[in-house]
Amino acid sequence: MARKARVKSESGMYHIVLKGNDKLLFAEDDDYRHFLLLLSKICERDLLECYAYCLFSETAHLAVKEGLRPIGESIKSLVSAYAVRCNEKYARAGKLFYDRYISEPIETDEELTDAVRFIHALPKAHGEDATYIYSSYGNYVNKKGLRSDSLMLLFDDSVVRFREEMEIAPEHAFASGEKKVTLSDAQVVALVRRMTGSMTAKEAERITLPILGELSYNLCREGASIRQLSRVLQVSKSAVERALKIHAENSANSEE
Repeated sequence: MARKARVKSESGMYHIVLKGNDKLLFAEDDDYRHFLLLLSKICERDLLECYAYCLFSETAHLAVKEGLRPIGESIKSLVSAYAVRCNEKYARAGKLFYDRYISEPIETDEELTDAVRFIHALPKAHGEDATYIYSSYGNYVNKKGLRSDSLMLLFDDSVVRFREEMEIAPEHAFASGEKKVTLSDAQVVALVRRMTGSMTAKEAERITLPILGELSYNLCREGASIRQLSRVLQVSKSAVERALKIHAENSANSEE
């Protein structure tokens, strides 16, 4: 099957996710530092602009703007140089990075701000805080390290405003790079029975939308898809979507 063509950004800006090929990308602090050193060199060589980054043991997130070379060539140079160094250091063989990196186009300043928010919010999702050293957040706050002056212009070159903007939850669900859990229909049925006290799929047709919404929300968190829930619960896809919307509204109201 042919690969799906990448979507090209008219602005040249992208959110990039690099994933390990069932291997740790970064095993030691020195690995993180060396990757960032290589990234800095490629930014300088290719005039690649790096707006944000965040590195974890198995993934690396970047928000960048294409420079003198096509973005694919710059990223290839980065991962190739890093993989060679790691394979030599750890006496590895085979691919270090997953076969194909994720790239999402960013077209506007608003989308760029949202992507930077998303990347800088990642440490919190991994149990870290804003001081996480392998995130570019601290570079902007401390005004040192790899960062973008043009990004700061969006915040009137104010660190205070930058920090305020980073506190806002991102609107777009950018790719996380984490492996998605997939469930078989039989596993979903078993979860339905466990969550409801042995409710059958036929009985699911008669439950109210708020109850369906709570059940669907919990099943989605376990890895079920909306289409799969429609099939297993024998209700329409639109009913599942409406139920999830009602659940989200009820949850928001209860938090106010």
